Amino acid sequence: MFVLPTFGLGVIGSPTVIPETFDTATLDNGGNGAGNDNTLTFTVNPSASISAGSTLTIAGLTGSQTSDSGSLTVGGAGAAIFGSSADWTQSSGTLVLTVAGGQSVPTGSDTVITFTLTNPATTNAGVTGITLASSGFTTANISGTFLNAITLFNVTTRDTEANILSSTPTNPSGEVNIAFGTDTNDFYIYDGSAWYIYNNDTNFNDSLVFPTIEVFDNESDFITDTGADDYTIVHAKDTDKLYVWDGNSWVIFNKDSTA
Repeated sequence: MFVLPTFGLGVIGSPTVIPETFDTATLDNGGNGAGNDNTLTFTVNPSASISAGSTLTIAGLTGSQTSDSGSLTVGGAGAAIFGSSADWTQSSGTLVLTVAGGQSVPTGSDTVITFTLTNPATTNAGVTGITLASSGFTTANISGTFLNAITLFNVTTRDTEANILSSTPTNPSGEVNIAFGTDTNDFYIYDGSAWYIYNNDTNFNDSLVFPTIEVFDNESDFITDTGADDYTIVHAKDTDKLYVWDGNSWVIFNKDSTA
């Protein structure tokens, strides 16, 4: 009897597809004033082009005051690639960029866009751990701290040094009192228990005994300085002129002739 040989067929698995990567994925924070607009700059360079209809998702930008929007304005040189708008979700801090029809995110060069979020209303340390994701790509981690907010300082007191140093103000939580001395032109910062003085220093050497002439390389090194003692004499090497401070302005003496 003749028996036909049999052959076993193994299961053939699907070939493994290696995901693409982002050769560049950076985010630059803009201004950090509390409650102010913060224009962030996003730069991306994928290892393969990303076609129309695909999305790039930046996640983790929590803490912003910007409300949800399906058309957050996108600016910068690459804005047209995403139709100049993006989808923003405030609670998760997620920005979704959709590649517009007829467009693609190219490979081999950086695509740069900007978008603006409103910083937290109060002092905030900001967020880290931002990610960038797109179908077919390995998720990238974007380094840096974003949406950190500081309270811009204001001078709270303008008075004489004696009156400033004798006062004991109460500092607001997380802030300090800053005073300006009307008789000294110095700044004073109160740390909660003592005043610290920050002198309004000038470029000039107070230890010199006049009529010594001070020498500067360039006129620009001192010409805007209004803190010199009366009748300070300066020579600028770049102009070869003498300058005398009369208390209000610099009087210039040209080198008209040689001896």
